[in-house]
Amino acid sequence: MQLGHCRFDESKGALINSQNGETWRLPRAERQVLGLLIDYQGKVVAKPLLKAGNGEEQPLSDASVAHAIFTLRAFLGPQYESLIETVKGQGYLLKHHRSRKKEAFSWRSLPRVAMVAAITLIVSGLISAMVLIDFTPPKTLPVMPNSVTSVKLTSGQSVDVILYSRSKTNNALLKEQGMQIQQKFSQCVITPWKSIYLSLSHDKQVLNITLRGDHFGQSVIRNLKISDLRQPKKFISQQWLEGVEVCG
Repeated sequence: MQLGHCRFDESKGALINSQNGETWRLPRAERQVLGLLIDYQGKVVAKPLLKAGNGEEQPLSDASVAHAIFTLRAFLGPQYESLIETVKGQGYLLKHHRSRKKEAFSWRSLPRVAMVAAITLIVSGLISAMVLIDFTPPKTLPVMPNSVTSVKLTSGQSVDVILYSRSKTNNALLKEQGMQIQQKFSQCVITPWKSIYLSLSHDKQVLNITLRGDHFGQSVIRNLKISDLRQPKKFISQQWLEGVEVCG
């Protein structure tokens, strides 16, 4: 199954990036969610179904489904992450991104009168397009990260800290967590991680962190979740950072 520049190998449960050869063996949540989206491609898949899967495994939580969608979009990249669409109040939909081939068209099949009329319409259309080109609205761009910050380690290595949010405002809490991650990585000598993605759940009670990098030439991904029901929330602490050994 082709998804943008990625191919899903169902037998191995892996997404393969055809551009750089990167392979990601999907965790259970991501594999379950993507499998159902592919099965119902072009249709909205309700969240209860995504959580339940085929009934052979324990149901997923709402946060697990949301994080799975986030990490799948992150792997597809900015150009194709919009293939997975959020349908508010219903669920998620995997779009069809390849149009069907149309039958070959031949000008010779048209009668002469029809051919002349067609050419006239085309020329008129080109002229209209030239006149109205300044008024053509821009195409919708794919969803972009809220912010991307490159952090320099003491060895000179760079790590990108990327924040994702549904809104461009009211992201003080997310930015605060990003600053703590940046500060910690700036103290590392070296790390296997190249990119760190942060996002908050819709209710802002779960912080999702995805680390992507290389280990002995193999692509690795690590998913972390922190829940905090307190007010004010303090997801990341120095003690937690030391415990998860983000420097590697």
